[in-house]
Amino acid sequence: MDPLGSSSERPHTVPKLFLGEGAREAAESLVEDLLGACQDHPDLFRIAPEGAGIGIDRVREAVFWARYPPVQGQWRVVLLGPAERLSHEAASALLKSLEEAPPYLVFVLYAQAPDQLIPTVRSRCAVVWTGDGEARWAHALAEAGYSPEEIRFLLPLISCREDLLACTAARREPQQEWEEARREAEEFDLEELAARCVAYRGDPIRRRAMAFALAQGLASAPADRILAAAEALAQGGKEAVLAFLRELVSYLLRDDCPYPPELRRAWAKKASLARGELEANVNAKLLVEVILLWPKKS
Repeated sequence: MDPLGSSSERPHTVPKLFLGEGAREAAESLVEDLLGACQDHPDLFRIAPEGAGIGIDRVREAVFWARYPPVQGQWRVVLLGPAERLSHEAASALLKSLEEAPPYLVFVLYAQAPDQLIPTVRSRCAVVWTGDGEARWAHALAEAGYSPEEIRFLLPLISCREDLLACTAARREPQQEWEEARREAEEFDLEELAARCVAYRGDPIRRRAMAFALAQGLASAPADRILAAAEALAQGGKEAVLAFLRELVSYLLRDDCPYPPELRRAWAKKASLARGELEANVNAKLLVEVILLWPKKS
């Protein structure tokens, strides 16, 4: 299994958030892929700052507009940015729509100052780094002695500064470690894979191998083993569960994911939104049970 995957069939119904320099261009490129044009399209609603920021009235207009199905094609798209200029009131009005968007509606957000973005907005989106975010990480990996091929391999596995430090504190052999972790994962049942996800929370290579193996095994596992795995994940605490949810979304966005496309879309959306629910202090064990049992319920 290649940990990078590809992106020709991403589930668009998960809200997308582009971060960093070039975020706006990347967001508009996705809109063009979905609609064919960014200018004066009847199924595109733009939310941009008016004066100092983005206010609640403009978000309410978008929510009302989004109630109606597409005029042309398959999608309606709300393009919002820079998202860091959302007022708290506007962000609160937006959150419910991010969580409960109809299947034809796609939210595409971008932010150029991620540190200023309201966390609850970020937690409900699939984050895509653009421009200098990945460039800085790539530079740090190069400084640590990694080859261009190894850097291309590692970048999709790194989701935060802690992951970067796990790869730069000491020179590693990423492809070799990935294959070793995959072979290791084949020996474990679901509960042990969940425990390994917790144990490897700070190791992006082994964490992904364990999480991918766990996700792949859910469809054929009996419910009692799935519940045991959920309990093992929850025992790792909020950060371990958040790390697993990030990996699960990455797994479901891969072209070689074996689950049917409709299931993948719904599951990825639920897993993405669950990160926000977890940060709102819902019961972690119950939340993980819902996520892991999703293929059975579907």
